[in-house]
Amino acid sequence: MQSFRINAIPTEIAESVRAAKNGTALGFPIYVDVAADAAPCRHCLRVFKPGSDRRILFTYDRFTGVEKLPQPGPVYIHAEPCQQYPSGAGFPPELRDSPRTLEAYGKGRRLVAQEYGVNDTFEFLIQKLFARPEVDYVHVNSTTAGCFTFRIDRP
Repeated sequence: MQSFRINAIPTEIAESVRAAKNGTALGFPIYVDVAADAAPCRHCLRVFKPGSDRRILFTYDRFTGVEKLPQPGPVYIHAEPCQQYPSGAGFPPELRDSPRTLEAYGKGRRLVAQEYGVNDTFEFLIQKLFARPEVDYVHVNSTTAGCFTFRIDRP
């Protein structure tokens, strides 16, 4: 059993964005294009195949369901339906070789600590952050682009 849960963007949000097509999310435009790089889908947490996968860029509040104060930012999902990453599946294998910043938060969206990881360091860093009693959840972001990827919760 994992000592943490992965929380990708909820399926309901992904489906509503796909249904909106060229509409808006949080009042910002939604864009559909063909992937130019191997960034991850924030719903299935698999990387896009550049030149072939269609993706949707939209604005997402990474604190949805956790905190009242929003912090919206740009994220991608597959334009076609995909399965949400299973919460108990551990750290996403396709994201292990790209640098990620782990931001540990306490209640009230208070940043408690940051760690930087790549490859086989993630489980150690997650355990280290959750060893701090004031940490409620962890956000995982791209270290190179700075954008939100997914949230990690205690089991």
